[in-house]
Amino acid sequence: MRAMQHSSKLQNVRYELRGPILQAAKNMEAEGHRILKMNLGDTAPFGLEAPESVVVDMIHHLRGAQGYSDSKGIFTARTAISQYYQTRGLMNIGVEDIVIGNGVSELINMCLQAFLEDGDEILVPAPDYPLWTAAVTLTGGKPVHYLCDEAENWWPDMADVEAKITRRTKGIVIINPNNPTGAVYPRHILEQFAALARKHNLVLFSDEIYEKVLYADAQHIHTAAVAEDICCLTVMMELARAAV
Repeated sequence: MRAMQHSSKLQNVRYELRGPILQAAKNMEAEGHRILKMNLGDTAPFGLEAPESVVVDMIHHLRGAQGYSDSKGIFTARTAISQYYQTRGLMNIGVEDIVIGNGVSELINMCLQAFLEDGDEILVPAPDYPLWTAAVTLTGGKPVHYLCDEAENWWPDMADVEAKITRRTKGIVIINPNNPTGAVYPRHILEQFAALARKHNLVLFSDEIYEKVLYADAQHIHTAAVAEDICCLTVMMELARAAV
């Protein structure tokens, strides 16, 4: 049988955790130990499950959920998301601005596939949640990594961000709160991102799925709040659903 080779598109894709720590965890699981994988965003293993009222309501509506929904997602769910953003001061976010998908990963891939031509560049933070680098690569784009400075609260080095912009740059990814560093960006950082997007006619991809996982006195600010005149695509998790 001819050996099967993976696509060259996978050359720069590095997604799952690898190495001796992972192997040790697998060995312990094989021996019967219960391993909590802290590298995953799955809350269920930690006992953070959906409230009983949500589960009951989902069961109640199952019989009416056998057909296709609107292509943008269930209207009532999109309405709830729109109203949530309005309570956060984003009054221009309407129901038709919301799209629901089967998780943020699917929506990121769909957005990038619709947006990028082969060779287009997207600025991605380093370190980053590796889905972004993988998704840009697999959709034919080129991820260009800008520095998040450990010595400066893991905030982006804005001079480095601007230095990485070329004629092929189409957008900037902002992960806030950041995965994996946990940094939460202050307003002036977001305003600088918005200024660069205006100056260079770029799209802002704002990954905010951990907006409610905050520590100490950190305050999360939506990128869209400082970028109402810019194309800003926000990915978030709400009511166990993903939206852009």
